[in-house]
Amino acid sequence: MLARKQQEVANLTRNEEVLHATLNAAADGILAVDTLGHVLVSNRQFAKMWHIPPDLIEAADDNELVKFVMDQLVSPEQFASKVRELYRSYNPSTDILHFRDGRIFTRFSQPLVMGDTLCGRVWTFRDISPHDQVKAATDQPH
Repeated sequence: MLARKQQEVANLTRNEEVLHATLNAAADGILAVDTLGHVLVSNRQFAKMWHIPPDLIEAADDNELVKFVMDQLVSPEQFASKVRELYRSYNPSTDILHFRDGRIFTRFSQPLVMGDTLCGRVWTFRDISPHDQVKAATDQPH
């Protein structure tokens, strides 16, 4: 019985390590948040794309993440409104986010559903910025 439990723990640990490695190998930014606003998981690319400092990632508070990214966006109020709307929705969503520095992301979102219960949301972000446009924007003196 003890050996079986140890094997189950070893399998769970291995599965968690594989999931973590897979998430961090993804080219897209990934974020999963529960209905209480607690970040369940995010990958390095998410933090890199949004310029989020490590301490904010470690805090795992989606409300704080949303506050942090607002100044980066061309339409922050629209962004926040859509986030609130989607947290109540069972529907998938795709939209485009425009940044003040010229970057453009596609935001994909799926509900996180367990059984019939809405438990949160999974977000993925893909940078679709034209390379030259972003380079020109970042080369400009501020």
